[in-house]
Amino acid sequence: MATLEKVLEIKSQVMHRANGEVAENMRMAGIIYKVNYGVPIPELKELAKPYKGDHDLALELYTEDIRECKILASLIADPEILTGEQIDEWAAGFTNPEIVEQVCGNLFWKSEYALSRSIEWCLSPDELMRKAGLLIVARKASDTTIKESLLEPYIDIIENMAEEMTDLTQSAALFALREIAKRSYDLAAKVKETVSRLTESENELAAWVGNELLFELTE
Repeated sequence: MATLEKVLEIKSQVMHRANGEVAENMRMAGIIYKVNYGVPIPELKELAKPYKGDHDLALELYTEDIRECKILASLIADPEILTGEQIDEWAAGFTNPEIVEQVCGNLFWKSEYALSRSIEWCLSPDELMRKAGLLIVARKASDTTIKESLLEPYIDIIENMAEEMTDLTQSAALFALREIAKRSYDLAAKVKETVSRLTESENELAAWVGNELLFELTE
């Protein structure tokens, strides 16, 4: 079956699974897409299985202005083939936290370009890009082929973004620091020092992250 035929078949299956109530709840929560059929993530994962690794299909799906097509693209794409240019093109389409979480969690963190994009995005003024950068390093922290020295700078980066922390970046910052701390005793000690300072932050969200992790690291 040709790529465009597969796209049409997938779109048909997506529409068949449409859930208007879910789509409306997402819209009310501020998760906005041009087209959203409200198909639950577990169903999308099942739908993606027969197409896994079909990178050309994934690239074509991501061009569709449809929530489900973009998420399916992230589940189908081959991270070993994914180029830095493709990562940048997809990231340019980030418009809400769900698509950031799905694309980074399903695909981007597995790419050889993950950390280079991650550190760049963590330093971005754009909140969604900062969230993306944090989610990638959180996932990548458990990869033992990566040197600890590449993870350490993120501890300071997160501390430096503390005063500007928002609901968008709070959970991702917590996730990243927690996973970095799990990597080694030395990194855990550095994270503990940092979160001790965060507890005194004037930003309530950053202070919450500090208190939460300080409790975990001193148990």
